[in-house]
Amino acid sequence: MTDGLSPPAPPHIIGLGWILGAARAQRWMWSECWCKWTRRPLPSVRYARQFGDGQRFALHRGSWMSVLVPMVVVSQFVDVLVAQGVIHVAAMPAHRALLHGLLLFVSLWMVVWAVALSSALRHVDHVLGPHALTLAIGFKQRCRLPLTAIATLHRIEHRGSASGKDWHARFGLQASDVTVLSALDPPTLLIALRDDAAGAWWTRNGTPRPLKRWVAVYVDKPDAMHAAVTGAIAALPSSAAVEP
Repeated sequence: MTDGLSPPAPPHIIGLGWILGAARAQRWMWSECWCKWTRRPLPSVRYARQFGDGQRFALHRGSWMSVLVPMVVVSQFVDVLVAQGVIHVAAMPAHRALLHGLLLFVSLWMVVWAVALSSALRHVDHVLGPHALTLAIGFKQRCRLPLTAIATLHRIEHRGSASGKDWHARFGLQASDVTVLSALDPPTLLIALRDDAAGAWWTRNGTPRPLKRWVAVYVDKPDAMHAAVTGAIAALPSSAAVEP
């Protein structure tokens, strides 16, 4: 059984990892939403316990995540009424029932996705343990960075007049240089790994993915996480100093 600190073994069949990951993501999404609506214990709460004890940092107060569910619900309510009317007028009678049903399913899927994502991000936090920093974006992404593999940390400032990618130029990076761990909100903390980065890994939908030397992650309180990780690294025996 895979725990919160061990990456799953890659599948032996090419493409199988993507298929299993997509199926796993759908199962998590529908299960989280169903349990939330029926007031049952949430899968995200059980999932978060895998990361063990440590200092936790939330990631659900971003500007996009704060309005995700109401925005999706309202937009689907309006768009579906308009689209259903268009189908009723423009579609051939023999295809109307199928198109109406398909449109309703897509609308339901969007609402379930928004509710499940918001719920998972509310209960799954980043965790700073004694020896490693575990980063998680709901059920979808999980990354483990041993403290000995972290070289520097930097606060990412987003200016209102600049685009969401403005921080790439400030740090002299290309998009291909960075592993971005974020759902919808722009990352707020940039982590540089050492050249060897022994023991560091990243999975997406449970499938191992290549981890870049730079890791950008969203967290509600980046300054607090920066200070905590920096202090933990400084307390390690023979650890290198972390730049502010």
